[in-house]
Amino acid sequence: MQYSEFKPSAAASSLIKCFWVLEDEAPADSVQTIIPDGRPELIIHLGQPFAQKRNGSWHQQPQIFFIGQITGPFLVCPAGLVRTIGVRFRPEGASKLLRLPMFELTNLAVPLENISTRLWREIESLFECDSLARQLKRLEQILLIASEQTDADQLVSFAVKELEVVKGLISVGELARQVNLSARQFERRFRQAVGIPPKLFARMQRFQSVLQTIEQTGPTWVDAAVGSGYYDQSHLIRDFREFSGTTPSALLAENFDLTRRFS
Repeated sequence: MQYSEFKPSAAASSLIKCFWVLEDEAPADSVQTIIPDGRPELIIHLGQPFAQKRNGSWHQQPQIFFIGQITGPFLVCPAGLVRTIGVRFRPEGASKLLRLPMFELTNLAVPLENISTRLWREIESLFECDSLARQLKRLEQILLIASEQTDADQLVSFAVKELEVVKGLISVGELARQVNLSARQFERRFRQAVGIPPKLFARMQRFQSVLQTIEQTGPTWVDAAVGSGYYDQSHLIRDFREFSGTTPSALLAENFDLTRRFS
């Protein structure tokens, strides 16, 4: 599969981490594991929607849908011609767009028309654009206009950036003190804007740090884990099982294509 990422404009960078495009004229019917990274997404299938395994059986994904924070792995498989545009939001960015508590969408893939009929109709216009560049430009304009009347929670945005910078290696109590909130207030506002508790988000950033270290430099899993703040091998394996559904060695041995791209 051909995977490409595109940076948003400066105006959209507080909302969107990146746009991505996935294309394949003749995809293999291989099952891919998507693992949590702490960032919700909007998916637009211009080709055939993927199949996704849910509750033990396979279902076709919607043509245009929003997927909230995921807390464990899920399986997808191409079902035909792949031409997909995705929007990977900032962890707290989608709350500014959708204007609802993000924890209500955690572990859900929801057709966009069920969330916002107006936004769904506007995004459907992408099917009429005659080039990828125009599709991406139009998509960013739609999302910026839809989010312009909502202010982000600046304290949560600050906390998210801190957790990303230190790759999760800071206590929730320390973050709450930095933003001058009680631990309970901080967790409530974080879940509202991000969709998951700050402690779980921090664990995801540490887990992602291991994957990125392996991808970039190729050390052993143990060395990468120690460098990312894991204190022993069992600690690492526990997070791997929770977030990827398997062990480090088994994940490395699998077809790692989409796991690598969507993390």
